[in-house]
Amino acid sequence: MNVTQDRVEKIRLFAERGRTIENKYDEKPLSANAILAYQRKLDDTLGTLQDHVRRQEDDLRKLQISKPTELPRLDLEAQARVSQIRRAKKAYESLLQSEPELPGQDSPLPVLLALRETSRLLQESKASIASLVTSLSADRQRLEIEEANLRDAKMVTRGLEDRIRRLEIGRSQKEEADPSQLARKFVQQERSRRDELDVATARLHEALRDFIDQHLAPMLAAEDLGGPSVGDVVGVSDETLEAGYTGRGRPKKSKSAQEGDVDSSQQRIDHLLQRRAGNDVTQNASVNKREAAAAEMRTLIDTLLAAGFSYIELPRESAASRFLVKAKVAQFHPRDARRLRMIDFGRTIAD
Repeated sequence: MNVTQDRVEKIRLFAERGRTIENKYDEKPLSANAILAYQRKLDDTLGTLQDHVRRQEDDLRKLQISKPTELPRLDLEAQARVSQIRRAKKAYESLLQSEPELPGQDSPLPVLLALRETSRLLQESKASIASLVTSLSADRQRLEIEEANLRDAKMVTRGLEDRIRRLEIGRSQKEEADPSQLARKFVQQERSRRDELDVATARLHEALRDFIDQHLAPMLAAEDLGGPSVGDVVGVSDETLEAGYTGRGRPKKSKSAQEGDVDSSQQRIDHLLQRRAGNDVTQNASVNKREAAAAEMRTLIDTLLAAGFSYIELPRESAASRFLVKAKVAQFHPRDARRLRMIDFGRTIAD
């Protein structure tokens, strides 16, 4: 919306004049007679305008009756069309030279026209403000996206520059160093990498031993005794291992539960005396079963690691070997279940 400076100045003057009138009205409100006089002035102005329109319509009607207007047509000759255009030009020039009939200075018509124009400008300004708010919000979102993209581009640029700088430094160092220095540096790097790998391997091996001794061994011993498979029951106690399992895989009742008629305090005293004498046979038996399962699992893992991807001969099919197969760590021979090997994780599992 383009508004000239002249129009803006007129609107400003009109607003100032309106404020002046409002201030005067606040100081001295209009009386009923003044309001009636203003209404009569509006009615007179409206009547004057209607009379003027009526006179113009009458003049136009008389002109049309007296001499019909002939517009230039294509079928007329060029001289006739030029004559009609000249007559129309003279008529327009005479209208331009004549004084227009404008309302007087005391007429309220200019104020009403200015008020209508101001109202129209206000409506257009409100619509323009609403569209500007919408476009401003979209521009702000676009600006945030562009700023984020700029930050990402700067980070990528800095990373690439650092990478190029490191490559140039490394290339210059390689060009300056002789082959013997490069070889020694490579050997040192390989040794340090091998030492780090050995330390990490030892740490993992120790963690595996702790896992086997604390968590896996009781479950392996329970499966070897005819109990549930490894992972079905977590936290198998030594009393359960000592009592054993039934033919259906359920834990048997311990001897302490069957001898419920013995006084509990007396049992504790007997238990302490047996431990002092070194005759705690039941506890040693359960511990031996757990330790035997742990030792079997550790031996099996060490043997498989030493054999690489070759098959090893199993003395028997145990819970340890079945667990490794179930965990996708090892696999049986397709034709012999007593032969086992590690799975090559770089290839697919053999069928």
